[in-house]
Amino acid sequence: MPTTASATAPSSAAPTSSSLPEEELREGAQGPEVQRLQTVLVRLKYLTARADGDFGPKTKAALQAFQRDWRLTPDGVYGPGTRAALLKALVPVYKPTVVSRPSPNHEPRRGTDIDVILLHHTGSNRVNVDLATLRMGSGPNRVSAHYLVAPGGTLYQLVQDSRAAWHAGVSSLYGETKPSVNLRSIGIELTNDGSGTTPFTEEQYRILERLVPYLARTYRVPKENILGHRDVAPGRKTDPADNFDWARVRRAVDSVL
Repeated sequence: MPTTASATAPSSAAPTSSSLPEEELREGAQGPEVQRLQTVLVRLKYLTARADGDFGPKTKAALQAFQRDWRLTPDGVYGPGTRAALLKALVPVYKPTVVSRPSPNHEPRRGTDIDVILLHHTGSNRVNVDLATLRMGSGPNRVSAHYLVAPGGTLYQLVQDSRAAWHAGVSSLYGETKPSVNLRSIGIELTNDGSGTTPFTEEQYRILERLVPYLARTYRVPKENILGHRDVAPGRKTDPADNFDWARVRRAVDSVL
């Protein structure tokens, strides 16, 4: 019997843009604007000390840690770029509800960090066929993915994020083959025949608009590493098909990263 998991709502609302100072702040600054910045850093779990309004070494270190995570210059100075990133960090992201349909086809990541999200089409318009293919436990051509998005919007999870699924095949990331794309990626399959004329559904896009930002934020995946199978296996793969609306997915990611 498949199990269903759903996202947990936060216990309180996240701070808004009014929580963040407008002015530049750096080590040595004091006052209520510093305290507002510290409160946000505490909320985001970068600062463990209390918000005392004193921009000392601990606040600078917390800000530098945030800047590194968000691929900013880690100078410890609060300015427009850091403020913009903090605003995005305050936008909550939640994993959509998933239906668990475990696949036996996976392996350890062997210590490799997740830094790629890879989108595919299945080559079929039948969810049951896709589930059977991704869960086939024997034979020489076993495959899997972490997620399958059905045309009606059901999101199936087949492999836990902590494990490597078998979805990329012979592939490379910007010419690099080690670690393998499978070891470093999350694979998302979309039920679609890949003809380029069969539309991806509104329900599928709505799931992707939540799932991809959630995964990108959770695993700190660079936006440029949110790719299609064709990008890591050019000439061999064409998915997702040409009629896939990449701009829609990228807008959703841009709102939180």
